[in-house]
Amino acid sequence: MGRVRFVTFGCKANQYDTQVLREALVRRGWREEAEGAELVVMNTCTVTAEAGRKARQLARRIHRESPAARIAMVGCLAESEPEVLRELPGVEWVLTGGEAKRPVNFLRELGEELSPEELGIPYGITEFHGHTRAFLKIQDGCDLACSYCIIPKVRGRSRSRGAEELAAEVGRLVAAGHVEVVLCGIHIGHWGRDLGLELVDLLRALVTVEARGPSGEPADFRLRLSSIEATEVTPEVVELMAERPDRLAPHLHMPLQSGDDEVLAAMNRWYSGAEYLERCLAIREALDRPAFTTDVIVGYPGEEERHFARGLELLRAGSFCKVHVFPFSARPGTAAFEAGAPAPGPEVRERRMRLGELSAELGEAFRAGLDGSRDRVVPEGSVGLSGRYQRVRFDLEDWPATPPPLVEVRLELEPGVDDGPARLVGQPLAASRDLVGGAR
Repeated sequence: MGRVRFVTFGCKANQYDTQVLREALVRRGWREEAEGAELVVMNTCTVTAEAGRKARQLARRIHRESPAARIAMVGCLAESEPEVLRELPGVEWVLTGGEAKRPVNFLRELGEELSPEELGIPYGITEFHGHTRAFLKIQDGCDLACSYCIIPKVRGRSRSRGAEELAAEVGRLVAAGHVEVVLCGIHIGHWGRDLGLELVDLLRALVTVEARGPSGEPADFRLRLSSIEATEVTPEVVELMAERPDRLAPHLHMPLQSGDDEVLAAMNRWYSGAEYLERCLAIREALDRPAFTTDVIVGYPGEEERHFARGLELLRAGSFCKVHVFPFSARPGTAAFEAGAPAPGPEVRERRMRLGELSAELGEAFRAGLDGSRDRVVPEGSVGLSGRYQRVRFDLEDWPATPPPLVEVRLELEPGVDDGPARLVGQPLAASRDLVGGAR
């Protein structure tokens, strides 16, 4: 027992894994403190070369500033380059094999003695430390082989957690005060394939959870799907989203990666731009103003201006509200590492700038289309997050002293400040004041 510091790089799944390890140590009496920690647990990412560089750089700095601290490296970088990490000063453990992130195995690796009671601790969490929204990892691993991605090699095949276990965890998270639970993983669209089930089976189980809040009262909450492939948003999933807008946020993050068919084929993606766009249009017809966000990789080997221009056209046609842009990063062990040189740096920077401008333009158009609509917002001080993944500002004098955890609002478009983009303001509806619960 002592003082511990946690550092997390990367995705929502990594942030969830960190919480699993945090709870394992806190249960044993460890105190989490940023300064003077005897143990530093670094949960790492290897999606890009930059992510790995930052993790190694931070480990060196921690050792310089706190030479007595013992460092434990876990996560994807520990899987992909364990020997490199073991050579870093201050690093005492490099935990690999995936199973190291389970509480019992983690404690054993650190040399902790286990009591019989601890052997029965389930894999999961009771709260999401420091966040209003909680992440819930529903599966791990990936069975596909996108040419640029190292994650299947370090995370392994897709493995699903059981629906009953996940439903119980949703109940625990809501009881801890979280009113939005984000379902995440490495490839959530493949949840259930190893169990003979489909993702919609899990969603049907989770939307019917009868949760209670911190004081034992019936509690309102919503679920949000994290990154999911467009081709795996099945008609059944969309139908359930339409049936239960009170439980499933009308927002889908669907990675595109490229809007050009030649580049998609080189990436070993399994759809064309037209197929992706067709899926977006079908979802939009079934739901009320859904929000689409996406990822795009810039500078993949062989990408030329004509390929990039086709991607811009597709993004406009898809009416996305935000585009996350990533420069191509060659990872050793992937097919793309041998695919030739990426686009020159100046071209990549120029394309990223153009995509950023398009993303801002599309976002403003999407917000304008929400003027006068209704949505449910999770309050976080003077702002909140809507179901359609929009930041909403509040005029606090119009709000009850203790707002409910999920507030139904009427959205109004407000001009931006100093020629900035227009913003959404949420006016609470009278019915929302009657909801029970308290904000976290």
